Amino acid sequence: MENKTHRLITVSYELYSEENGEQHLIEKTEEQKPMQFYTDCEMALPAFEQEVTKYATDSDFSFSLPKEQAYGEHDPKSVLALDKETFMHDGVFDTANIYKDAIVPLQNEQGQRFLGKVLDISDDKVTIDLNHPLAGKDLFFRGHIIENREATEEEVKNFFEQLNQHHCGGGCGEGCGSGCGCGSHDDNDGGCGGCGCGGCH
Repeated sequence: MENKTHRLITVSYELYSEENGEQHLIEKTEEQKPMQFYTDCEMALPAFEQEVTKYATDSDFSFSLPKEQAYGEHDPKSVLALDKETFMHDGVFDTANIYKDAIVPLQNEQGQRFLGKVLDISDDKVTIDLNHPLAGKDLFFRGHIIENREATEEEVKNFFEQLNQHHCGGGCGEGCGSGCGCGSHDDNDGGCGGCGCGGCH
């Protein structure tokens, strides 16, 4: 595998959606839990990574990402009506996990894993939206670069080995050729990696 020069980025940020000239707060990192990722490891939304990497350690930043550079348009074809039987165990519908607005993990026939949001439950169908929650939205980020430095190959390798052992359990994607591309903080919607850290979404 070709060696790349990776950087370790540690950042605190606030994320807003921009709609009709107004900004709406979506999420913010906690003071004691900043976002941390290695560049060129598919750990962060590519456009987000490209922007924050421009800033030096201990500097503030703010920038917008149009939906085309973020999570794209909302795709109606990604809203599926699945048979209710799919969510039954021993003939009983899984009401504990399948309810309106629930975020549920799904897997297709190819073994790919993804998250879906339950939009509606009828007598025989469960309607699930597979679009990213931020699809169709322009985004605005404001934050602070806590650290931006070059990382060694050994450091990156050790990070992913520990991540695979303790967090991934099968992984969400590929990161640096070492396994999981999950971010290093939890997502509000149950996924791996937050909105800025969108490699797994």
